[in-house]
Amino acid sequence: MEFRLIFWSLALLNMGAVAALALRGLRAIRAGRVAAHRRAMRLAAWLVAGFLLAYLAKRVLTGAEDLSGWGRAALLNLWIHEALVGTMLLCGGAALLFARRMAGTRRVTGNAQDAAAPPALLRRHRIAGRIACGAAVLGLLTACGILAGMIARAH
Repeated sequence: MEFRLIFWSLALLNMGAVAALALRGLRAIRAGRVAAHRRAMRLAAWLVAGFLLAYLAKRVLTGAEDLSGWGRAALLNLWIHEALVGTMLLCGGAALLFARRMAGTRRVTGNAQDAAAPPALLRRHRIAGRIACGAAVLGLLTACGILAGMIARAH
């Protein structure tokens, strides 16, 4: 198997782990387990950061993918995937920013003496996080199609 297929196969596994961690974090916060939510989301964010660094290194070493043999449907899937990843990055970053603003509140500390998190901030965090989580899951599905097409074109 050539390098680019190995790289994108590992990227797919990484995206699967990101989506699974996001869903795990969502379940944890719904159960009121703030620390478990925070751990899952931080690990997902680190996996995304690791992928971005690996992708930059791959681009420097091997250049861009040759899309000349890709059909219209494959290119459309790629563009949708890239839009979903962009959405995941933007909304995940916003959710992280909102979470940092809630750091000293009773929602995070569990201490009744601490101030309550502003409802608007909680709502923004929840909306951004859900959009990021949904984009991660849909991004994983589109990534499966991209990799399947790459494997088919390689043979």
